[in-house]
Amino acid sequence: MSSLREAVMLVAVAAGMAITISCNTVLISLFPYAGGASLFAALGIAGLCMGVVVLCFAELSSRFPGAIGIRAFTKAAFGNRFSLAATLFYVAMVLLIGGLEVYLCHLMLVQVLPPLLAAGVLAVLLSSVLFVNLRGFELSLQLQVAMTAAVAATMVALAALALPGPVSAPVTTPAQLMDAVPRALFLFIGVEWAILYVARHESFRRTLPLALVSAVALIALLYGLFGAALQGRFAPGALGSLALPHLELARALDSRIALWLATIVGLLAVLSSFNVGLSGAARILYSLARERELPAWFARLSGERLAPRNAMLFVSCGVLLMAPLMSLPALAESLSMLFSFHLAAVYVCVLLAWTRMRKLPDGRGIRQPVPAFAVWAVMAFLAVTAVGVMADPQAANARFILLGECLAIGAISAYLFRITSVKTQGKPQ
Repeated sequence: MSSLREAVMLVAVAAGMAITISCNTVLISLFPYAGGASLFAALGIAGLCMGVVVLCFAELSSRFPGAIGIRAFTKAAFGNRFSLAATLFYVAMVLLIGGLEVYLCHLMLVQVLPPLLAAGVLAVLLSSVLFVNLRGFELSLQLQVAMTAAVAATMVALAALALPGPVSAPVTTPAQLMDAVPRALFLFIGVEWAILYVARHESFRRTLPLALVSAVALIALLYGLFGAALQGRFAPGALGSLALPHLELARALDSRIALWLATIVGLLAVLSSFNVGLSGAARILYSLARERELPAWFARLSGERLAPRNAMLFVSCGVLLMAPLMSLPALAESLSMLFSFHLAAVYVCVLLAWTRMRKLPDGRGIRQPVPAFAVWAVMAFLAVTAVGVMADPQAANARFILLGECLAIGAISAYLFRITSVKTQGKPQ
């Protein structure tokens, strides 16, 4: 695989995971805090933070080529028990996002198709992605490139049709801007998953860092453009009630072409993110099963290409079970806060692992051009803003859901760790 081709593929995987329907929904949650030109400031700050995060991801991944990123980093830095909890926390976030994607896609389809036909179309599309991944086809990566390019092109086309409208510019205070940044960080989630598709260790030196940073810049540009288009067509007070802003934007334009473009954007975004999320989450579960941290059932392979069938089926079922829960008002009102805290917590763990691993004298891996002071600054910023989001009086439901999730993951991790310890102690010396 040539460096250019590999770079294009990595950018497509990185951006494809990040460009989702749920990002459109979270995007409008930024407007009460950062409207007008401040939206670009929030995206820029979040993009800079994400740039530091992905460079640390790339450097740490070069130390553990072929390993599952967050699992390998946190295990080496903090030990097995903490690593297991952090990894399961990450998988839970992926399932939560996947459920929201499927729910929003169904919500979109029933507005343009009869209910039964909408459910059938969604089932066929998701089944097709699952089938492609179960068979381990190389075509899945080619589809990922094509789907990401199509999503980006249609987003730009839809925004271009709406941009002639005047962009509203409410006054934004520095405190509001800081509240917007952790929410804006969600728009970049999944960029780091491209690391799983690195084919050559040499790619960690230049190809991967450039691809990840390019994907971050592309995502910031796309959502900045799309956010400006939304603000140009809707009053500030009306933006917060839009569950499917891209579809409502098309309707506001009163153009059938725009409506079809919005529908295509939604469908391709779901397929793109589901494709990458399914593959990535299944690899994490498969890796944990190979380490005997999860039941061996998750490690079973199938087909000539040895796809982790059971892990993929589990992830797919988990996403489908999560989807109906997204209609619950308490959960819907808390999603942006939950996602913000999840992301900040995971990325703080990664940055902490980077600070510990860089002190090791073994010289493993390929160092990236990221200074320690930048990492500490981003880590402190993410920690403070995440705590600030969850401390918001409106985050009562989010805190309750987060507490339940942490208790469940903690109990699972403690139980699995106990089983592993018993097995280890029982081995003959």
